[in-house]
Amino acid sequence: MVSLSKIAGLILVPICAGLVCCAFPERTGYDRNIGDYKPVSTDAGAAQASNTSEDAPAKNAQGEAKAEPARTAARSDSSQHKNSAQKVRDAATRKEAAKAAPKPESKGSLEKYASGWIGAKYVYGAASKSKTDCSGFVMQVYKGYFNIALDHNAASMYKDSRGSSVSRGSLREGDLVFFGSFWKIDHVGIYLSGDRFIHASSSKGVMISPMNDKYWSHKYQGGRRFR
Repeated sequence: MVSLSKIAGLILVPICAGLVCCAFPERTGYDRNIGDYKPVSTDAGAAQASNTSEDAPAKNAQGEAKAEPARTAARSDSSQHKNSAQKVRDAATRKEAAKAAPKPESKGSLEKYASGWIGAKYVYGAASKSKTDCSGFVMQVYKGYFNIALDHNAASMYKDSRGSSVSRGSLREGDLVFFGSFWKIDHVGIYLSGDRFIHASSSKGVMISPMNDKYWSHKYQGGRRFR
């Protein structure tokens, strides 16, 4: 009979051979001598961490770059909205101010306004509604009606560069008419429609006279327009 030891040997030999053939394949980083995976070196870990930390700012920068146009657009929209609202408020303020402001009194026609001085006495050097000389009268009317300031002197008015010369046939209401001699301008009045002028006469005070008056017609020296 075959001994038990031989039988056992015949059984164990195939089993051991199978175990050798079925040995686990070697995997990356696994050390069979120590029965575990090899530890990652410090340098490799640091390099991986460094790469991660370097990637983070870059990703953050990309995110900021993408977000910035949106923030800029939002600020622009907000600014435009504020400007529009401010314009509406300004328009409303101007409208209210216009309503609250007193309306200027109508002066009416120039002749009506200037006639307010008729009857004022002639006083050389004066300029009021009760007493005035010729240039003082013209000065008051021009300032009050046209808001044009003139000198209190007929010759200075005639030479004032703001005025332009007007021919006798082109005179219109409001032009200044000057009288005197070739050597001197000594009187001034304001031309009115109908070929008349209003002035402060040294003998009769403020009055209206026709331009073809015998006394004044031969003393006429020219007209000036300031408007």
